[in-house]
Amino acid sequence: MIKYNNFSNTVQKDSYESGVIYAYNLTLKDYTKDEIIDILSKNELEIKPVAIINLKSIDNEFEAKLLLNHLTGIDGRIREAVSFVLSELSEKNNEFVKFYLDENSKEILLKSITDINPNVVRNIISFIKRSEILKKELKNKIISKTIEVLNSLNQYIKEGFPFRENAEKSLKNHAKNKLTFNLYWLLEVISILDVDNIEELDDILTKTSVFLDYTIREKTAQILSKMKNPPLELLRKLKNDENMYVKNQLL
Repeated sequence: MIKYNNFSNTVQKDSYESGVIYAYNLTLKDYTKDEIIDILSKNELEIKPVAIINLKSIDNEFEAKLLLNHLTGIDGRIREAVSFVLSELSEKNNEFVKFYLDENSKEILLKSITDINPNVVRNIISFIKRSEILKKELKNKIISKTIEVLNSLNQYIKEGFPFRENAEKSLKNHAKNKLTFNLYWLLEVISILDVDNIEELDDILTKTSVFLDYTIREKTAQILSKMKNPPLELLRKLKNDENMYVKNQLL
């Protein structure tokens, strides 16, 4: 995320020029920690993205939960700002992760992995990747969500045929494409987990290895490349995949 990017578009004033000036002035302001927390506690949506990306630390459970509550169910620019801050803060201080470990916080982080905005997802995966605690605590939820998405995708499979042999007419189905998008990112986050200690993984990869969408097969191959003892049949199949990006994951 580029800091202060396009914030003029979030402000509605009497004219375009006054809106740009107003937004520019917002970006110049140095916000104190108390001011940021106060803004987050109010309904000042146009200021929140700027205030959030000025946040330098999370020092208690209240601040952590207040920030996390802006990661779902709110304007995309705010969600992206929160995810950006989390990815940045995790480089400096792993101690604050302990504030995120209640069940509600885990559910929020899980939901953000399937956010419609890929920048949010990338940032959250980066955040999770830097914390062994979070990877351990979120593993079961991530696997359960992946299985749920795969089960939802079953309705788009012609009986007796794998994904790669499905009718082309389903390619433009919005609901299917959204589920496939979610599956892509869930596989990405699985690749940063301890892949050798996931009981359901072989079954998941068996299903994802036959997807028509090569990006799903590519993520499958990426996970196989991280396993100490990958299923040999899957390894052979994807090493000989028709798509070079899939094969390259296993070189």
